[in-house]
Amino acid sequence: MHVLLATLGTDGDVIPYVGLGSILRSRGHRVTLGAPEPYRACAQQRELEFTPLVTTEAVREMLSNPDMWHPLRSGPMMAKWGSRFLATQYEDLARLADDDTVIVANPGVLSARLVQETRGCPLATLLLQPGLLPSIESPPQMPGGLTLPTWAPQFIGKLYWTGVDFAGVLMAAGTLNKLRAGLGLAPIRRLFKWWLSPQLVIGLFPAWYAPPPRDWPPQVRLVGFGQFDGGNSNELPADVRTFFEAGSPPIVFTMGTGMTHAAEFFCTAVRACELLGARGLLMTKFPEQLPPTLPDTIRHCAFAPFRALLPKCAAIVHHGGIGTTAAALSAGIPQLVLPLAWDQPDNAARVRALGAGTSLPKKRRSPEHLASALSGLMTEETRRQCRALADRCNEPDGLAVAADLVEQLAGNAQRSFDHEPAK
Repeated sequence: MHVLLATLGTDGDVIPYVGLGSILRSRGHRVTLGAPEPYRACAQQRELEFTPLVTTEAVREMLSNPDMWHPLRSGPMMAKWGSRFLATQYEDLARLADDDTVIVANPGVLSARLVQETRGCPLATLLLQPGLLPSIESPPQMPGGLTLPTWAPQFIGKLYWTGVDFAGVLMAAGTLNKLRAGLGLAPIRRLFKWWLSPQLVIGLFPAWYAPPPRDWPPQVRLVGFGQFDGGNSNELPADVRTFFEAGSPPIVFTMGTGMTHAAEFFCTAVRACELLGARGLLMTKFPEQLPPTLPDTIRHCAFAPFRALLPKCAAIVHHGGIGTTAAALSAGIPQLVLPLAWDQPDNAARVRALGAGTSLPKKRRSPEHLASALSGLMTEETRRQCRALADRCNEPDGLAVAADLVEQLAGNAQRSFDHEPAK
């Protein structure tokens, strides 16, 4: 079996696909990762074949645009950015799709869905976060205050999600439908319904994190959180290890691996630690965002495997990405979530509902606000609840279960082909 994995984005969007590919590769399957060029080395370290879906320059362009993190402008910005690569991505993925290929794709890789339609390859959508699944019964929290009220009647809910689809068509379907016409395919009218595989949607999160409502698509299967964080070992960098040994557990501050506009956040983090009398670890791959000098109680870290790092920390302040959220739940530490866009408000709401932390709105993120919120979180009661949730994370690795489902999907497709009557 040839497994073609396709995803876009930053570490949180790509690393789970690398983890899934590693498992499938260990089971003897040929695996190709289609991802941004910066992840070529990561794929090769895991003995995965690689094809670039966007260049390093295109990634830099994406990350440098502040609209990437705006609650309302992020969607149109990404649609405009990504539409330029749609035709080339389709050609590359279609070229790689052999007769024995099964595709596993991020729903945002629209070209993968096109290949499924034109080449007949079985397709699984690997969904990392529940906030992308439409529901009237249990609507996800949307950025910009655009969430469907839970009290809304059915007809209002249907109109709401039709409107969301219409917005998606306005943003992205022009280029998509032009390409579809050239392939002899009908135009798409409901983008966010179409972009999910009709065969299988794998939710890489557990039901206790996102209880499935009755109106989720019937092909959704929840497998639990993945337990792969991209680290080649569980060893912390030597300087980070020394920092941990020198004092009390620090508070971790991060706005995600792709954030390049967080200078104010890191200044606020330093001041909040000073107000609390706490130590802090500032995590970013872009150190130019940091204050020019840091006190001895604050340390910078470009990268460390979360599964080794977070259990040693007092709390974490982050943007609400699903990878960071899941890692903090698994580590059993309190979370202060500062959501910006995308699925982050939905993850923040789920953290609050679980009693694992809280969140702050955009206008309440001063050093004093952060210090006060953290002080209220770092209590024995919250820590006890976080430890209980961490125990629930000790389930079979969601990526291993996802690999089982991918193999089943490929097997079902082969059996269907074998029993198809001759023409």
